[in-house]
Amino acid sequence: MNIDSNNYKKFTLFILVLVGISTLIMYGISAYFEKQGIKIPWWIETPSIPSIYALLFLAFDKIFWKLSFFKKWGIIVADDLNGEWKGIVKSSHDNFQNETPVELEITQSATKIKICGVFNQSKSVSIHENFGRSEVDNQTALFYFFRNEPRYDAVETMAIHEGAVKLLHNPQKKTLSGYYFSGRDRNNHGTIEVTKVE
Repeated sequence: MNIDSNNYKKFTLFILVLVGISTLIMYGISAYFEKQGIKIPWWIETPSIPSIYALLFLAFDKIFWKLSFFKKWGIIVADDLNGEWKGIVKSSHDNFQNETPVELEITQSATKIKICGVFNQSKSVSIHENFGRSEVDNQTALFYFFRNEPRYDAVETMAIHEGAVKLLHNPQKKTLSGYYFSGRDRNNHGTIEVTKVE
């Protein structure tokens, strides 16, 4: 989600602005019909303020949140990470000796983000996601919990497990890098670095 404790006030103000715009649009529609002498039959429902607001927010949530000025104004805290990312994972399981290929598919809107991962012997999906700003370096990071399920032909030591990931975005290099921890079933940790596929 692109909302956190650092920007919820600005986001709330933005919602109120959308409500105000919706009210003005509804007033404009009503005034236009009245000026034109158009009487709308009772069985035709005119747009209401909530319905106009819903359309405006839907357009913002799916499309317009990506515009850079929303981030500059502090309404959105994260970059647009939508798309496919490819890279490597290193694990404490083998003392960081091997590089495991990884592919991440990220689907993001203003209010949601979902991360699906494909590894050589398993797949993962995020089950809780959010962005947070570090008080140490003031960087915004993507945090998520995941559930990983091995392929049917994976080695016997592979098991369904859960874990947590922290990733930092470098817009210049178009990379996501960070680390992960797996749950008690595997008790591993490691690093992950992926690059955006253009």
